[in-house]
Amino acid sequence: MTAHAAVRWTETADGRWVGSSGPELVGVVSWHHGYAVRSADGAVRGQHSTLDSAKAQLEGWVRWIDSVQG
Repeated sequence: MTAHAAVRWTETADGRWVGSSGPELVGVVSWHHGYAVRSADGAVRGQHSTLDSAKAQLEGWVRWIDSVQG
């Protein structure tokens, strides 16, 4: 990921939300008795009651990765 890369969210036909930073897949949010988030590499996982909080977890992780790599 590049420094300060934003996560772009795309809703798929099956009701999942795919987060990308540039061409790189960073994670997926899906619904199953709550919003489950999982990073592409499996390092980040979580369960949330709202879509926004699930997205925020992954976005925060991307910002942290950018800060330690930059």
